[in-house]
Amino acid sequence: MKYEIIYYVIDILDVSSKLTSKYVIIGSGIAGYHALKEMLNIDPKANITLVTSDSSLPYDRPPLSKEYMRSERDRDSLFFEKPEFYQRDNLKVMLNTTVERLNVKEKFLTLSTGQTLNFDKLLITTGGKPRKLGIHGENLNGVHYLRTLSDADSIKEDLKHGKKPVIVGAGFIGVEVAASLRSLGFEPVVIEVKPFIWSTFVDEKVSEMVRKYFENKGVTFLLNEGVKEFEGSQRVNSVITSGGKKIESSMVLVAVGISPNVEIANELQVNNGILVDEHLKAKEDIYVAGDVANILDPVSGKRRRIEHWNNAYYTGQLAARNMMGQNESYNFLSTVWSDIFDLHIESGGETTGYDDYVMRGNFDKKSLNVIYVKGGLVIGYVAFNRDMSELEAINKLIQDKVDIKSKVDKLKDESFDIRKLSS
Repeated sequence: MKYEIIYYVIDILDVSSKLTSKYVIIGSGIAGYHALKEMLNIDPKANITLVTSDSSLPYDRPPLSKEYMRSERDRDSLFFEKPEFYQRDNLKVMLNTTVERLNVKEKFLTLSTGQTLNFDKLLITTGGKPRKLGIHGENLNGVHYLRTLSDADSIKEDLKHGKKPVIVGAGFIGVEVAASLRSLGFEPVVIEVKPFIWSTFVDEKVSEMVRKYFENKGVTFLLNEGVKEFEGSQRVNSVITSGGKKIESSMVLVAVGISPNVEIANELQVNNGILVDEHLKAKEDIYVAGDVANILDPVSGKRRRIEHWNNAYYTGQLAARNMMGQNESYNFLSTVWSDIFDLHIESGGETTGYDDYVMRGNFDKKSLNVIYVKGGLVIGYVAFNRDMSELEAINKLIQDKVDIKSKVDKLKDESFDIRKLSS
């Protein structure tokens, strides 16, 4: 209980109706926390206010679907800092507080507390909210979404009901939770509306390898199948698929992606997130980072909204530096990672739109790197249990746009040092 007591104290420190802060950060996720930390590293006396709808101080989110779900990590270990870190005269943390309106011209926020908060510079790291299916029964007890620590706690509590859990959606969160629940002895059923899993992340051949691996571990997949409704009175007791199948379950996780939280951005440019320039600026003195930022990716040349931990970490720090006087441009190869059963997965660059690919290693031996090539350039990869030095070499090939047209076959040779392609 010690955290909850301290949170409450932080929450009520200032009850005045008009607040002022030089720097304001909205959101306490990966981007928001690392922006705060970077600002304090640059200027320990900087006047900062962090506003978050979360009830908890900043914590790490990837373990929620993995180690924390499996009770391999306790709750306190998820928090980035001890509560004492936030207890400083120049820092205010407002928990359980949402921003209801942003006035760009006059530079103030209207808060759910009834207060207004004036700022000199603002960072928006509002992330996203889980998409809902819009079907009958989705508000029943036992139907869950996983985005926050309290979401994870609710899922863990409901697992005590003991019936076969159902997961709707075979993206990263769905698959990670399926692996965690299987490790705990449950027999999860994953329902995916598309013909293969991880459809936005990998192509069908890699997907098939992973699916068979999961099935051998005891996870069941229903592909090309949607969900029609959830049945139950107060608590869900079964899932009815679009094909008419009925699956009894008292614990359902809906994991079909997120929608960016752009509700306060009515005075900013919005198109699949909030549009920013190369400095992460949406408008003068207003910056955006993390999942909600729509960024021009210098590697692909396309605008993207990137929902990865590494990108949130990078953009949070970059935005903080630019807010405090730097003029750095976004220059980052977005990478993603996951841990599922005994597979450590790393991916970078583009994994679709290729015209050739190379398989380096062997998935049956749990060591494979699928490298994607387009027009003689390496554009991306998906790697399973590969050495980081190899991945760093591929990252360099992607970022430097090295032409390997005549050397593609060398990538297949495990003994070949990929770093030589950059020299």
